[in-house]
Amino acid sequence: MKIQFEAIQIKEESSFRILQTPHLQDFYLWHSHPEYELLYIEAEAGPRRVGDHVSQYQQSDLVFIGPHIPHLNFDYGLKVPYRKIVVQMKEDFLGRTWSEVPELHAIKELFERAKTGIVFEGDRKEEIGQRLMALPDRSHFDQFMEILSIFQVLAKEMKSIYLNEMATWENPSVRDQQRWQIVKEWVENHFMEAITLQEIAEKCHLSREAFCRYFKSKTQLTFSNYVNQYRITQAKKMLMQDVSIGDIAFACGFESLSYFTKIFTRTIGESPNQYRKRVKSIKPLKLI
Repeated sequence: MKIQFEAIQIKEESSFRILQTPHLQDFYLWHSHPEYELLYIEAEAGPRRVGDHVSQYQQSDLVFIGPHIPHLNFDYGLKVPYRKIVVQMKEDFLGRTWSEVPELHAIKELFERAKTGIVFEGDRKEEIGQRLMALPDRSHFDQFMEILSIFQVLAKEMKSIYLNEMATWENPSVRDQQRWQIVKEWVENHFMEAITLQEIAEKCHLSREAFCRYFKSKTQLTFSNYVNQYRITQAKKMLMQDVSIGDIAFACGFESLSYFTKIFTRTIGESPNQYRKRVKSIKPLKLI
């Protein structure tokens, strides 16, 4: 079966994203992505298909999957209630030089082993699962520190089982990844301008209709929604500076101030002016 390339959306200001019980039980999603994925699921039983490995888990499963390894969604076909948490992280999750930090040596080795796919067993599996389930209720910084702590436990205290003998999955869909890179770089370099669907489709050597189907299947977003999300991310940075909101709107490629305000409010939950006032009212910590 053809492997679907999944274009994962991790916010620019973050190195990971958390998905809590994404309901995909009705979809056979045999897919891969360049990001690492740590997954915990509680269910009576379910499919475990990672690379060439095929089996079933019972009651719960805790799995760490490396980049590009094709895998099936662990809730496929489930007919009973279940809970699931997924943490997806960039390959340079801890920065480009993190592998040089002695205290992170065990975690570095764990990430290397994940390139075959790993399942964890032992008395602490449920404990780790509950810690993962609690992540969405924490602040972003606390989430990061907790994930780091969890990885240390997985690396040092948990029994791990390789799901595949060798790491043989490298860029399974080169064309899809090249296409996604074109889209990503074009938006990053031209978000301040009007970006038409026709021009980005041509860049990807697709018709407008084919591009729309491709993009929606990879991101679950329309292309215009993706562009607006990127523009809002840039606008949030500019709102920290002494630049008028009108200038920010046009600098970020919005056709009018009213449209910018509408999209910003819908995305962030407060107007640009409210966001600016709230962020600027937060006093930085003083170093003693």
